Amino acid sequence: MANRVLTVSECTSYLKRLLEQDPVLQGARVSGEVSNLTYHRSGHLYFTLKDSEAQIACVMFQSDVIRAPKIEAGDSIIVTGFVTVYAPRGNYQLRVTRIEKQQGQGDLFQQFQALKERLAAEGLFDPRLKKPLPRFPKHLAIVTSPTGAALQDMLRTLQRRWPVAKVTVIPAQVQGEGGVPSILRGLARAQDTGADLILLARGGGSIEDLWNFNEEAVARAIRASKLPVITGVGHETDVTIADFAADLRASTPTAAAEHAVPDRQDLLDRLDGADAQVKRSLRYFIDFKRQMIDEYSLRVEQAIRQQIQQRRHKIDLLESQLRGMDQTTLLRRGYTLTLKNGEILRSVSQLQPGDQVETVFADGKIRSDITDFPTQLNPDE
Repeated sequence: MANRVLTVSECTSYLKRLLEQDPVLQGARVSGEVSNLTYHRSGHLYFTLKDSEAQIACVMFQSDVIRAPKIEAGDSIIVTGFVTVYAPRGNYQLRVTRIEKQQGQGDLFQQFQALKERLAAEGLFDPRLKKPLPRFPKHLAIVTSPTGAALQDMLRTLQRRWPVAKVTVIPAQVQGEGGVPSILRGLARAQDTGADLILLARGGGSIEDLWNFNEEAVARAIRASKLPVITGVGHETDVTIADFAADLRASTPTAAAEHAVPDRQDLLDRLDGADAQVKRSLRYFIDFKRQMIDEYSLRVEQAIRQQIQQRRHKIDLLESQLRGMDQTTLLRRGYTLTLKNGEILRSVSQLQPGDQVETVFADGKIRSDITDFPTQLNPDE
C-alpha cells in the first residue's frame, strides 16, 4: 500500500470518507463570524465562518436555508453540520444544516463601526471637505495591485470611454500584512505624477481581504490628498472606511473607472444632437428671415405702387392745369401775348422807346412802336 500511486480522485475520496466517518466532525457545532456571504440565485447559501486565527468555507443547501434565520456579514453565529470535501476543488468545507444567531456582532465589524464613528465625529467624512472631480481628466493615477483582474477591467473601461486620458498605474499591495504601508506609498507617489485624479481600487473579497482599506492611516491619507480620490473597493455591497473618506465612492473598480471619466460615445451623441439642434434652429432662423424679407418686400412693393399712384395723380393734375394754361385757351379768354423779336415779354422793363413789339390776340396780331418809356405798375396801388 505504501508503494501504491493514488490518483487525485482516489486521494480526495479517501479523505472525504475519513472526514465523514469521524464522529467529532459529524453533527458538530461551530461558532464564528460570518464573512464572504453569498445568497445564490439557486437558493443555496455560501459563506465563510472565521475567528481571529482561522476560517472555514461553509455551504447550506436551499432545503435548509428556507428554515434558517437571515444572516449578514459580521454576524456572530453557531452552525450545526458536518465536515466534508468538495471533490472538484479538493477543498474541505462545512455542510451546514442549522444556524443560530448569537448576540452581538463580530470583532472586525465592531472595530469597523468604532473607527467609523470616531472619524465621523472628528469631521473626517464631512461632505464639505470633498474635492470636486475634474469633468474631463487628462491624466489618471491608479493605485492598485498590478496583477489583479480589477486593473485590467479598469483599463479596458477607461480605454473604451475616454481614450485621450493618460493613465499611470502605481503598483500597491492591497491585501495582507504590509498592505497599508504599500497603499500609503502609492497614494504619496500619485501626488507627484502630474495626474488630476486618483483611483484607489481592488477586487472583491472577504472582510479580512479588504481590511487594509478599513485602517485609519489609509483614511487619513485619502483625506490629506491634494488630488481628488475615487475608491472602488470590493463588490457593490462592500463598504470600507476608505470609501467614507474618499471624494467619491464607487461600488466596484469598474464603476470607479466609469465615474472617473466621461463616456466619449455619449459626448459624441450629445454633440450630434446639439449639431442637429443648431441646424434646425438655423433653418428656422433662415425661414423666419425669409418670411420677414417677403413681408418687407410686399410692403415695399405696396409703398412703391402707392407712390406711383400718387405721382400719377399729380401728373394728371399738372396735365389738367397745363391744359388750362394753353395759349390758345388763354387768348380765347381775352388775354394777349406781347412779343419782342419773337420772344414773349414778361415785364415792361424789357422795353425801350423805339422798340417794335407784336401783340397777339385770339383772332390775329398787331405791331406797335414804343414811343415813350413804359410805366411800371405798383402792385399795392
